[in-house]
Amino acid sequence: MDLSSAIRLSASRIWYELFLPGSIFSVYSLTTSLSLGLFALAYRQKKRRGRVGLRALLRAVAPGRFFMRESFHADVKLLALSVVLMPSVVGALVISSQTIAKGVHALLTGAFGTIAPCDCDALFTKIVATIVLFLAYEIGYWIDHYLKHRVPFLWELHKLHHTADVLTPVTNFRNHPIDNIVFGWMLALFIGSAAGALEWAFGQHADIFAVNGKNILFLAFLWTIGHLQHSQFWIPFRGIWGRLILSPAHHQIHHSNDPKHFNRNFGSVLAVWDWMFGTLEVPTEKNPRIAFGVEEEGVNPHSTAAMLATPVIKSAAALWRALICVFFGARRLPAEGAQHQRQG
Repeated sequence: MDLSSAIRLSASRIWYELFLPGSIFSVYSLTTSLSLGLFALAYRQKKRRGRVGLRALLRAVAPGRFFMRESFHADVKLLALSVVLMPSVVGALVISSQTIAKGVHALLTGAFGTIAPCDCDALFTKIVATIVLFLAYEIGYWIDHYLKHRVPFLWELHKLHHTADVLTPVTNFRNHPIDNIVFGWMLALFIGSAAGALEWAFGQHADIFAVNGKNILFLAFLWTIGHLQHSQFWIPFRGIWGRLILSPAHHQIHHSNDPKHFNRNFGSVLAVWDWMFGTLEVPTEKNPRIAFGVEEEGVNPHSTAAMLATPVIKSAAALWRALICVFFGARRLPAEGAQHQRQG
C-alpha cells in the first residue's frame, strides 16, 4: 500500500467513526448524550437551588481544565491508534462470531437434529433475536470485565483503562490492543453461541434490529447515557432503576481509586448481573467527588511505554508466575500477582 492509499484509508476510518450513526463514537450519539447530560444536571441544579448557574454547570462538566491534563492527551493518542490502526490488527486476530454461530448451530443439529423453520411472524423473531443477542453481549461483557479484574495477567493489560485520572468520552478508547483482542474473543463466544442457538431454535437465520451492524438496544443506551459513563457528569440511578441500569455514576464508582469501590459495577448497560453476583454499588444522590486513576509510585501511566509496552511485560510476568504455581503446586500466587485484587 502506497502513502496516498494509506492516508485515504485512515481518513475513511476516521470519517466512519465520526459520522456513521452506528459508530460507538459518532458525533450524533456524542451530541445527544452530552445534551441529555447537561439537561439532567441543569434540572437537578434548578431543583436544588431554584436556578441554573452556567458557571457551576461548566465546573461540573469540565473541572480543572481536563483538556490540559496528560491523561486526556494519552486518551487522544489511544483513540487515534484504535481508529486508524487497530481495526486491521484486532479484526485479523479476533474469532468471528459468525464462525462460532456456525459451530454452535452444527453442534446442536448433530445432537438434536434439524428443527423445521418456525412459523412465526418475522417481526416477532426479529424482536426476540435483538433482545437475546443484546443479553448475550451484556453477559459476555460482564464476564470479560470480571475476569480482567480478578485474573492477574489479564488485569495487567486491563489496568491501562483505569490509569485515566480524568474521565471523558475519549477514555472509552483507553484500552491496550491485546485487551481489545481478548474482549473480541469473549464477545464472539457469547454472541456467536447465542446466534447459533437462535438459528437452530427458529430453524432459520434470525435478523436483528441494527444500525450499521450495531444492535439498536445498545445504540439506544449509547445515544442517551453511554458516553456519560466516562465523564464528570454525576448522574445516579437509584432505587429499582439503580439495580437494573448502570448510570454514569455507577461507572464512575467503578473507576474510583477508593478501596471501598474496588471491583464494583462491572457491567456495560445492565446492572442486573452485578446485582445478581453481588458486585453492585448503587451510587449516592450527592456527588462524593470521586478521584480516579491507579496509583503506582515512580510510574508515569500516560507515557507511550507505560501504555503499550509495560502492560505486556507485566502481564507475561504474571502469567509466568501463575504457570509456576500450577505446575509446582504452589497454593497461592505471590503477593506481586495479587495487586489486581485491590484495584478499581
